[in-house]
Amino acid sequence: MHVRGQARRWRWAALAALLAAPLAQAGLRLELQADGLDAAQRVAAQRVLDEVPLPASWQARFDAPVRVRWSDALPVQVRGRARNGAITLRRQLLDEVQDGQPLPRAVQAALIHELTHVLDRSRAGGWSRSARWRELSGWQQRPWRMGRSGNHFSQRSPDPYERASPAEFLAVNAEHFLLDPGYACRRPALAAWFDSTIGTRGDDAARCDARMPLVQSDDATGAASLLELDPARVYAVDYLLAEGNDQMMSRWGHSMLRLVICAPGRPPGPACRMDLAHHRVLSFRAFVGDVQISSWRGLTGSYPSRLFVLPLNQVINEYTQVELRGLASVPLRLQPTEIASLLERVAQVHWSYDGRYLFVSNNCAVETGKLLQAGVPGWATPGLNRITPRGLLARLQRQGHADGSVLRDRTAALRQGYYFASARDHYQQLFDVARAELPLGADRVEDWLRQPAARRAPWLEQGGLRATAALLLLEQAVRQREELRARDLLKRTLAAPADAGDDARQALMALLRDTGQLVTPAALVPAGGYGLPLGSERAAAAASTAAISQRAVPGWQALAQRLRARLPAAQQQELRITDDNLERLGARMRLLARADTAAGADLH
Repeated sequence: MHVRGQARRWRWAALAALLAAPLAQAGLRLELQADGLDAAQRVAAQRVLDEVPLPASWQARFDAPVRVRWSDALPVQVRGRARNGAITLRRQLLDEVQDGQPLPRAVQAALIHELTHVLDRSRAGGWSRSARWRELSGWQQRPWRMGRSGNHFSQRSPDPYERASPAEFLAVNAEHFLLDPGYACRRPALAAWFDSTIGTRGDDAARCDARMPLVQSDDATGAASLLELDPARVYAVDYLLAEGNDQMMSRWGHSMLRLVICAPGRPPGPACRMDLAHHRVLSFRAFVGDVQISSWRGLTGSYPSRLFVLPLNQVINEYTQVELRGLASVPLRLQPTEIASLLERVAQVHWSYDGRYLFVSNNCAVETGKLLQAGVPGWATPGLNRITPRGLLARLQRQGHADGSVLRDRTAALRQGYYFASARDHYQQLFDVARAELPLGADRVEDWLRQPAARRAPWLEQGGLRATAALLLLEQAVRQREELRARDLLKRTLAAPADAGDDARQALMALLRDTGQLVTPAALVPAGGYGLPLGSERAAAAASTAAISQRAVPGWQALAQRLRARLPAAQQQELRITDDNLERLGARMRLLARADTAAGADLH
């Protein structure tokens, strides 16, 4: 029994040794193929392999030796190739290796690049083919599950070659992840992916500014500033849906995201929903860099797709007051870590994305869905591909990502800031107040607003304080509508071929060029950097934005005055009478208010 037991133990020991043998040999083993190298080149080549710039966590993933040879036969623009688990590098790179000096970056980058390909093609790899990597790197899902689009993240790129394929994106970014100290701050989501999927760099983590830099529009036309948004101040993210109207490009509604940002000093919590002045809206829109928007160009993708960052109050006014469309704000179920991840993707899109806006297949709903899907990893399956704003909201609700229950009680939703009603009902209430005192000759406010200004004028000085206040607000609404009509007419006028000496057109095009810079933030910083701007780049972006705003705000105001003279005579007269109506209503309001105050004093 003792002999049989001892034999059994030997057999188990032998089996354990066989199983342990491959593990003992596991790890990166580089074998130099020195054919064609002279003695000095052999020394340099061996040094490159001995000082391979891969951290231990990466090296441990290799399960077979990697042969490395050096050749002059590679195409001019190619530094290396990986084939069948072997690497060929450009022999000329060895000329840069000098005794007593660190290995040149070009040599390290070439070796890292090709070793990453070897690792990606191994049984343990396959990362570049994964859905998550493709989402992060910019190959986004198309609507209707028809595969993936090309990579349109062309701004602020370290190397255009990264967009050749997801595999090349992986290899190029591996170079920068391992060699650039600031990579984790410039491309935080990709750095986190490398850390969690392949391995860390093995050195101290970079200390990054947690704030996300975003170029935001300000209240005045043409004004903008650099917002440095701390994710810790974002209490929640809502899906913001603008209801549709009768316009062809607006009938399906508009998809946006609302960032519920807490006022400085307020701890994150439900009270932050009342800090409306600090809330921002993320809105994908077609940037029209000329004077006229074309439906055909919108269908063919001729307009750039840009992610605008707008004050919530401005968006509320734009939709509810001017376009008379309601806004529904539906909370998304996101944890703080998911909000931070989403904001990282927002910043990446803001600084790098240069897509095309298509009203049907790459519109606001599609872009917003892609942003959420890439920014929140848990939402990538089964995906958010929808081509209408309401369709995207319905899908978010079905998947449990959005809480539509906040809209069931419309009164409560209005009070709590989940719904912003169209001003149409408010205007009708104001009109009813006025016509309770005055025989205005119309039952619906729409009919009153459509009347010529001269027909509204006789009634403006006949009502009491409440009726006058109501008519003043309605006249302000008329003024906004007339401004929109005038703007549309001028776009059509200026879109026609013009003489080189058309100063108004030249001024408009200059202002549009400035606007183009503001909505393409990469143009605001010096060339040479990539990813999110750091340090001096952020300072340069803030300075450029301030300089453009300083000339754009008065520029748009002056242009509006110059262009008004080019309107048809009838429309100019309509604007003049409307302005006169507003002055008369304001004067009457002040007079009635003084009289009301005096009457109150007499009673005391």
